[in-house]
Amino acid sequence: MQNSINLELMKNLTVLYVEDEQDIRNNLQSCFSSMFKKCITAKDGKEGFNKFMKHQNEIDVIITDLNMPHIDGINMIKKIKSINHKIACIITTAYSDKQYLIDSINYGVNHYILKPFKIESLLREVEKSYLSIHYVNKLKEQNEQIENLARVFNSTKEELKKENNKELNSKLTIFSEIMQLLDRR
Repeated sequence: MQNSINLELMKNLTVLYVEDEQDIRNNLQSCFSSMFKKCITAKDGKEGFNKFMKHQNEIDVIITDLNMPHIDGINMIKKIKSINHKIACIITTAYSDKQYLIDSINYGVNHYILKPFKIESLLREVEKSYLSIHYVNKLKEQNEQIENLARVFNSTKEELKKENNKELNSKLTIFSEIMQLLDRR
């Protein structure tokens, strides 16, 4: 392998794998079970969405087939992204239709992999997808911290005193209300 896969990172990820073909799903699930912290599987987009709702606080990456019964991969991702736009999503498909590719980009799919694929290629895409989302989120958090620091440094002493007084006054108001409630007992 040219670029090695960070196996330590993989061991910390939980993946939702959605595939309607049972043999493929079972084979990859057994492979994923040894690669990832946890692999949650679903047989179609409807079940995939339901499992996402149940495990959304655990799932780091979604890998889904495109054409499936009930809800296809793109519509499942569209529904999931409306709830959590930060989740990394990868589509695997045997179809190379340009419209599917365009739709997947429009709905925030990180990678689009044509079947058949090598497991190493898929793992590399999982790593890239997760890290791209992870670093974007980290940068947003750091940017917010920098903006807060800039606001403090650019504030005058009077502005800071006013802000601190407002915060202190609201805390005193809450404390006063609590005391009044306790007195009524």
